[in-house]
Amino acid sequence: MPFQIPENVVIGLFVAAFSLWGLIKEKWFLAETRKGQKLTRWFGPARAIWVLRVIFLVGILFGLLLAGGLIRPIQWG
Repeated sequence: MPFQIPENVVIGLFVAAFSLWGLIKEKWFLAETRKGQKLTRWFGPARAIWVLRVIFLVGILFGLLLAGGLIRPIQWG
């Protein structure tokens, strides 16, 4: 029987990894994407970076909790 990784672990790790990447590239995200430019217009440049950081930190936390099994997706029977 081949080794299998549960899908919630894979999805959680991808969410955490992409959120970490977004956190690393936060200035690029604010300057080059429409969503980042909208955040900058709404909150101003200084506050937008903190809003974006919180969003990505929540994404990392959610991804790790999903991968760790503390958050469980709905199972349709």
